[in-house]
Amino acid sequence: VPHGVLHYVPFHALFDGQQYLADRHTVSYAPSASIYMLCCQRPAAAGEGALILGVPDARAPFIHEEVTAVARLLPASDLRLGPEATVAALRDRAASHRIVHVATHGYFREDNPLFSGVRLGDAHLTVQDLYELRLPVDLVALSGCGTGLNVVAEGDELRGLVRGLLAAGTRSALLSLWDVNDRCTADFMAAFYASLHAGASKAAALRDAMVRLREGHPHPYFWAPFVLIGADGVTG
Repeated sequence: VPHGVLHYVPFHALFDGQQYLADRHTVSYAPSASIYMLCCQRPAAAGEGALILGVPDARAPFIHEEVTAVARLLPASDLRLGPEATVAALRDRAASHRIVHVATHGYFREDNPLFSGVRLGDAHLTVQDLYELRLPVDLVALSGCGTGLNVVAEGDELRGLVRGLLAAGTRSALLSLWDVNDRCTADFMAAFYASLHAGASKAAALRDAMVRLREGHPHPYFWAPFVLIGADGVTG
């Protein structure tokens, strides 16, 4: 549970000269201890499988590979690509699934965090829009750039997408702290969901994905952008 400027620190990537913190521990985050407790107390979603939304384009062609790989790994997946990855699909279908995975471009508005968001197939989904949605799911993953960035306001209040997701009822969120590499993100998510499907907890699956990606990309820029916020236990 960070405080102040520490909300911007990727603790899992801290290095002591020999090892990263993620080599010895699973790491998850929460805006506060009370919010963490609330996330853990929320019942697991009654739905099954995953709702997967992907909006690939020329700047991020590997999004297509990412979402098709995730759909293969997660049983009973509902995959929506391009124009079919709509706000209406998220609003109407999310609550009937256990996991929501959204692969698209993200953007952060430091001047007005409520207008930060992600691009879907028919519109932009902002923090303000999330307040009007019900997302009572176990995990929402937003694999775009900077989806985990926040402005830390008075009282250590975070203003960004994570606030909107938690307000919508999400138990946990997988978000990025900086602009991610398209190819590496596809590989990272495949490793994460493979471990999760094999029975690992969300925090352990995140560490497994970090270890796997470091084999070919040792710099933290590639393997350390994603953080797990909220309930960190086994899905379902």
